[in-house]
Amino acid sequence: MVFPTVRNCRQRGASLVELLIASIMGVMAIGVIGTVFTSGQKLATERGKQLLLAQNLSSTLLQIKEDIHRAGFNGVAAIPAQLSGATSHLYIDNELGVLGYVYRIASTGSASFRNVVYKREESETIELGDSLKLCEKHTSEPLSISSASSSGLGGYCFNLFNPKQISVTEFSLNKEVVKGGEAETRMVTISIHAHLLSDTEITYQSNLTALLRNWQ
Repeated sequence: MVFPTVRNCRQRGASLVELLIASIMGVMAIGVIGTVFTSGQKLATERGKQLLLAQNLSSTLLQIKEDIHRAGFNGVAAIPAQLSGATSHLYIDNELGVLGYVYRIASTGSASFRNVVYKREESETIELGDSLKLCEKHTSEPLSISSASSSGLGGYCFNLFNPKQISVTEFSLNKEVVKGGEAETRMVTISIHAHLLSDTEITYQSNLTALLRNWQ
């Protein structure tokens, strides 16, 4: 009987050094992937915050634009309505960050005029940001600037943004005359600059231009 020759084959396992190298490379790869993921997640979060701030400012400016077109409207009267003490139907004080106007909403009655004031107010506490407030009152006659810009009888002031989230650093306006041939009109540019209270590096500035309709 013939027996086959048996060969002694040894299988060598990975050495300790090779295992260590493979382990280190794996840890490095995981670290790189983790860093890329974390960076991407952080970028997406910051982008989301920026978008949230931009949407808040832009939507507020659009609301102001829609309402400012009514400024000075006085029904069939030849003279535009304006706040008592103002020299124009659109009152602007850039130093204080104030925009005020009034317009008629009814021919007669105790609430025939809507007095509107937008004003920037600095916060008195670090827990809250600087605010942009809207004050509105309905009266039988146009109010003075000081009366229209304070809460109390006839109406109140409220924040346009959550002061726990958004701080308004600037609210500025610029009014100018636009001429085209023999015709001319008035134009106002409104600018709002703000940042997030929780992350001051997240800032945004929104600008909007509106043509004024009721002026002389």
